Amino acid sequence: MGRGLYFLFAVSLGFAVAYSAACGSPSVKASDDLDGGSGTNIVNQDSGSGKDEPPGYPPTCSDADPAKMVPNPLVDIPEGTFTMGCNPAVDQECKPDEDPPHSVHVSAFTIDKYEVTLAQYLGCVKDAKCTFPKCAWDPCVNPDHPMACIVFGQAKSYCDWVGKRLATEAEWEYAARGTDGRKYPWGNDPIDCAHANFLECGGGPTPVGSKPAGASPFGLFDMSGNAVEFTSDLYSATYYQGSPNDNPRGPTEGEAYVGRGGGFLSEGVWQRSSARDFYEPWYSRVSMGFRCAK
Repeated sequence: MGRGLYFLFAVSLGFAVAYSAACGSPSVKASDDLDGGSGTNIVNQDSGSGKDEPPGYPPTCSDADPAKMVPNPLVDIPEGTFTMGCNPAVDQECKPDEDPPHSVHVSAFTIDKYEVTLAQYLGCVKDAKCTFPKCAWDPCVNPDHPMACIVFGQAKSYCDWVGKRLATEAEWEYAARGTDGRKYPWGNDPIDCAHANFLECGGGPTPVGSKPAGASPFGLFDMSGNAVEFTSDLYSATYYQGSPNDNPRGPTEGEAYVGRGGGFLSEGVWQRSSARDFYEPWYSRVSMGFRCAK
């Protein structure tokens, strides 16, 4: 599960959904089908984790503004080569799993300009292709807030529904920082609440795209803060020591998936573009979201 601020979110919603890797999470293979039970929309859905889980919560409304439900626009990311991992020349907060920095080539792809929102996810639920998240949500009052409280399979199901997929870890980092080795999406200036919605900024989500000063070199919003974002890669603390240099896809087996970008309950150290966190496939939190790629 994620390392940053495990239990703060339980206070804000009145229930705890934190799980520990010590509980004996089963190993996951990259080929496993974790579609989140697409098409069922069953409250108390059994995800197959073998653990007691919080129930799924239906939306508090069913007719959000149709314009808000339109899927995200995609941004073209050109083919390129960048240095993946922590850059010690500009970053004194490097962690062992971000080492060594290494050159990676990424083919051209597209990625959502914004994080997936509550209203957009409602469209998938109404089409019976996505299941209810693990906490209360109001896509009418907060249509532009990032979708949260979803597990990995639910993020994957939404991306499948819109004809997209989750980004690889390498694609995500390249889209977040470009090719100049910057510490944050906006550059090397210190993090503050003008650039990212993180722990020191009020303790709640903000509408996606609310921090234009924090945009990435490719014009992507909230690549730092607001919601932690699932990627498609399984996590290994030592993966960088022998990972491929051409379009790496992560290890073939593991117990958790990589989360990137930090969230509104994460400290500043997790908002760096090279920071890696990890989450079991059945784990959800109020600041755990996603965006899609293609």
